[in-house]
Amino acid sequence: MALVASLALVGAAHAELLKFETHPEGANEAVHATVKLDGTSYDITGTLAKPPKPPSAKALLLETQPSDEVKPLALERGLAVLTLDVGKLPDKAREPALRDVLGHLRGALKIKRVLGRAQGSDADAMSGASSTFDGLLLHDASREPAAPTRFIATWGADAYWREKPRVEFTNAAPPNGRRFYLAGVASSTATANCVAPVNARPSAPALRALFAALDEWTAKGVAPPASRAPLDGDLAPSQDLKWPKIPGLPAPPEGARRVPRIDADGNEIAGLRLPDLALPVMTFTGFNAQKDKKGPPCAAGAAIPFAATKSDREKNPDPRPALVERYGSRAYFVATMRVIADKLVKERLLLQQDADAYVAAARSAPF
Repeated sequence: MALVASLALVGAAHAELLKFETHPEGANEAVHATVKLDGTSYDITGTLAKPPKPPSAKALLLETQPSDEVKPLALERGLAVLTLDVGKLPDKAREPALRDVLGHLRGALKIKRVLGRAQGSDADAMSGASSTFDGLLLHDASREPAAPTRFIATWGADAYWREKPRVEFTNAAPPNGRRFYLAGVASSTATANCVAPVNARPSAPALRALFAALDEWTAKGVAPPASRAPLDGDLAPSQDLKWPKIPGLPAPPEGARRVPRIDADGNEIAGLRLPDLALPVMTFTGFNAQKDKKGPPCAAGAAIPFAATKSDREKNPDPRPALVERYGSRAYFVATMRVIADKLVKERLLLQQDADAYVAAARSAPF
């Protein structure tokens, strides 16, 4: 049966939820809501997916963009997942829209616990509406939720290298939050108009583990892992970094900025280092460069592979040790990858299935 609401929920931004409807659409339910803000009505569409285990979910995850990074895990853990497209709303309307829609859903679906996941400006809107949520998983947000809402904030390497670099926190995370820097991960993997190969390292393995931690934190009070974010000593002025002379590496963007320190390969040291950065086969950066200066900007990072052997490295002068020089054999590489991945599982920073996936990928390493 479709849920139909006709009510006025007045908030700080004078928002009203005029209508909320759902109707079956395959295995899921299509959602349509109308929110009125300062005299203007906005339509919002979405999809509600329910977990396979009956009778009904008592917890809900709200996402603002369709993605399979966390959704299957949430459904597996018994949460319903509402994907709500608020991207077409003006920034000022997103926060009250989220607040009003969720306020209605809690009652209509008898939801006891609501988690949220978003990035960028949508994440900022969720932070503003944090009183409606029990927990938030936010990526690349410029603001954080007020207590007591629990949150886990993440960001990647590109946050430091874009035109408007990330402003670092002066204090540690508050008691209701955790911060994780995903070292060597770039949010955009768009390949258009980029000079160097694109850094396509996925953030999904980290996000899944952190979502599981947030779920347990809000449901059972189990504290999540401690923050892994750069402290002041982990950052340096970008012009002070000593980049190795890597063939094909674009020049770092100009402009005053503080960025994570790097090792001899050019890989970042601080933060959460997933297995493919802890045991790398290439250098990963949060910046790239435009191929055609008249074309669109390249928003991706770069990924420059290590040579397979010493002779390969010497043919194309590269100061970074080759794969065989580093690891000796593929068997050693795979065994070491298993040790690193399992350690992260014990630290609750990686799920077992993702640890196994890293090990499986290591068996196909290019040497």
